[in-house]
Amino acid sequence: MNKEENKINHLINNLNERNKELNCLYRIDDLLKNADQPINDALKELTRIIPSGFRYSDICAVKITYDGYEVQSDNYVNTALKMQTPLWVEDKNAGNITIIYVKPVKSEKGIFLSQEYKLLSTIAEKIGSFILYKNLKASLNKLEQDKKTQQPGKPAKEDELIDWLKGYHLNDSEIDQILQFKVNFNKGETICKQGAITSYVMILSEGLTKNYLEGSQDKGFNFKIVTPFDFIGLTALYGNNQYLFSGTALTSSTLYMIEKQVLKDIIANNPDFTAKLMEWYSKTTEYHLKRLSCIANKQSLGRISEILLYLKEDVFQSDLIPSSITRKDVAGLAGMTTESAVRMLSELKKDNIIKVTNRGISILDEQLLKTLSIAG
Repeated sequence: MNKEENKINHLINNLNERNKELNCLYRIDDLLKNADQPINDALKELTRIIPSGFRYSDICAVKITYDGYEVQSDNYVNTALKMQTPLWVEDKNAGNITIIYVKPVKSEKGIFLSQEYKLLSTIAEKIGSFILYKNLKASLNKLEQDKKTQQPGKPAKEDELIDWLKGYHLNDSEIDQILQFKVNFNKGETICKQGAITSYVMILSEGLTKNYLEGSQDKGFNFKIVTPFDFIGLTALYGNNQYLFSGTALTSSTLYMIEKQVLKDIIANNPDFTAKLMEWYSKTTEYHLKRLSCIANKQSLGRISEILLYLKEDVFQSDLIPSSITRKDVAGLAGMTTESAVRMLSELKKDNIIKVTNRGISILDEQLLKTLSIAG
């Protein structure tokens, strides 16, 4: 066999392996779309699907552990021919997935290919998102049940939030539908997970949260600090039924969860609300484009200056940016590393443009900060 034939055979083998991986992921997606199935049943079925994505499927076995529960393939045995990845749910290590070969394999490329490590990581992310959605849905169902058994004389809803919703041309009946489910989040808890299946859009009622795009090797991008009152997750309303970003509570926060179909029905029957929502969407898009332009066209000092002005003017309406916004948050908003952001803040502090204390970052010279932002 000549070199050309070897190259062709090698290419065909690679394509076949990628095809196996894709078919495996498609089957996993189909399984996890059924949000009504119990978690344990889904994990058991996954032990039958996952081996199909690996090179030696006939001798491949899987074990999944989650929250004290363990499920494995019928042919699973402990061997040294294995790889393992953690199962993360809400940024917590809730278990792991182990892939093993029950018999020895011979391969010049190693027991597992680099693509198979990536495959296992992708599978773990999908399972984590499914479990997160199931947990959130269970919490909402409990809230609904508690609401049904609640005694008369329930506490009044937040007047400010109701006034804000009325400003969106919603009537009392529509507001009642929107404010059915209230969920509290502690500081640092995940509100939504990038790639997770979603049936809800949210409104922040109290607290402070951040929306960010997850990247590889902890290189995420914070694109918005969310304050009351604001929508979260509207991009999933008519999209692919997944959150396109992650959200985390920066402080203790309260959110209302709105079923997507409820919001779609209101949009279909209330044109004044729809127009107001489109106005919100247009302003939000304009802000995002402005942020992208800042990152694309400005140097580090210009970016940091613009972010500090954004936090002062648009988020806190105060010269003090509280310590709930960390240096890492500022760096993520500016699209740079934490080390670079700290260095830029130190320069601004040295020039008496800002003051850094335990309370947060105080802006001392707003005009000079605006000059630096414009200069880029």
